[in-house]
Amino acid sequence: MTPATEERQLRRTLHDTLQSVPPPPVPLEAIARRGKVIRLRRAGAAVGALALAGIVAVTVPALRASQPTAVPPAAPAVTAGPDGVFASGIADGHPWRLAVQNVADPGYRCLPAIVINGTDADPVSPAPGNAASVAPDQAGRGVAFAFIQLPAGVSGVVVNGRQNLPAVIVNACGYRYRLVGFSYPLAGPPRITLAKPYAGWPADVFVPTPTTQDEGLWINTDTAQGVPAPAIVASATVASGTLPGGPGWFIRVQFGPGGDCYEFAGALGGNQMGYCGPVSTPAGPETIMALPLGFGAPGVDAVGYAFPVSPATARVRAVLDNGSSVLATPRIVDGRKYVAFVVPSPRSLHRLIWLDAANRVIASTTAVPRYGYTQFQP
Repeated sequence: MTPATEERQLRRTLHDTLQSVPPPPVPLEAIARRGKVIRLRRAGAAVGALALAGIVAVTVPALRASQPTAVPPAAPAVTAGPDGVFASGIADGHPWRLAVQNVADPGYRCLPAIVINGTDADPVSPAPGNAASVAPDQAGRGVAFAFIQLPAGVSGVVVNGRQNLPAVIVNACGYRYRLVGFSYPLAGPPRITLAKPYAGWPADVFVPTPTTQDEGLWINTDTAQGVPAPAIVASATVASGTLPGGPGWFIRVQFGPGGDCYEFAGALGGNQMGYCGPVSTPAGPETIMALPLGFGAPGVDAVGYAFPVSPATARVRAVLDNGSSVLATPRIVDGRKYVAFVVPSPRSLHRLIWLDAANRVIASTTAVPRYGYTQFQP
C-alpha cells in the first residue's frame, strides 16, 4: 500500500468515527431561552424561573387543547380594606356588600359582626368552620347571600364549578377573620367545593338556604366536624314590672347569631312568648318587636315591646291609644342599647317617639306592629 493510499484510508476511518459520536448536550440556558420564546408565542404569558417548568407549561396546553378548560384553584388570600368589606356585587339589579363591622355603640367594647349592606348583622367569632346565609328584604327577593369562615390551610372555594373566590382576611376588633362571600338565587342551593382538600372538611361545603320567612335573619351552620355552633354573645333582662292585675313580668333579650331574640314571660313562670328579629347596627334601622301574651287570668293580657335604639337615643316615649304614655329608658347589653316596655290590655300602642339627652325629638312613627316585628329608621 502506497503512502498516499494509506493516508486516504486513515482519513475515511477518522470521518466515520466522528459521524458516530452523538452531539454534545444543549446548555440548559439555551433550552430555557427556547422555552420562553415558544411559551410567549403559544400562550402569551411569561414563564416561571425554572426552565423545566417552562418546558412543561409549553407542552401541556398543546396536549389538552381539545379538552374542556379545568377550573383553576382560587387565588391566594387577600386583605380587606379598613371598611371591612370582603365581598360585593350586583344581585337582582341591586348592589350588595358583605363586611365585618363593629355593632356596639361608641365607647363600648368593640363587637364584630358580619353585615349585609350595613345592617342585618350576624355576630360570629372568627373561628373557622361556620357558614351562614341570609335573605335580607323585598329588594333582594329571590336572592340570598352567604359567607364561609375558612381555616388558614384553605386558600378559597369554588362556587358552582366556575366562580373562584379567594379567602379575604379581615381584621376587626382585634380579631382576624378569613372569609369568602357571595350571592346566589334562592331557587336552588349553590354547590361549594374547597379549592384544595383540607383535613376535617368535606369536599363539598354545605351552605344553608334561608326561606323568605327568615328575612334579615342569618342561618348559621357548621361546615367542619368538631366545630361548635356559634354561641350566644349576650343575654340580659331589659325590662320588668307588674301589670295592673297583679302578675309580674319581664322581657329578656338574647343577642347572638340567631338574631335579637326576645322573651316576654311572667315573673313567676307560666306563659311566655318568644321571637327573633334581625340584629340592627348602630346606624341601621331598628327592629321593633311586639310580643302579645296572655297571663292565664281572664282579661289579663299584654303586649311586650322591645327593640335596640341608636346611640343618640336617651329615652323612648310610647304613646297609647287613650293619650297616656310610657317612658322607657335604654339598658345596655354588651355595648348595645335596648328599650322594652309593656302595654296592658285593653290599651294599644299608638306612637313611638325617640328622644335625645336634651329631651328633643329625634324621630317618631305610628307604624308599630301588633305581632312580630317591623323595621324603622329613626
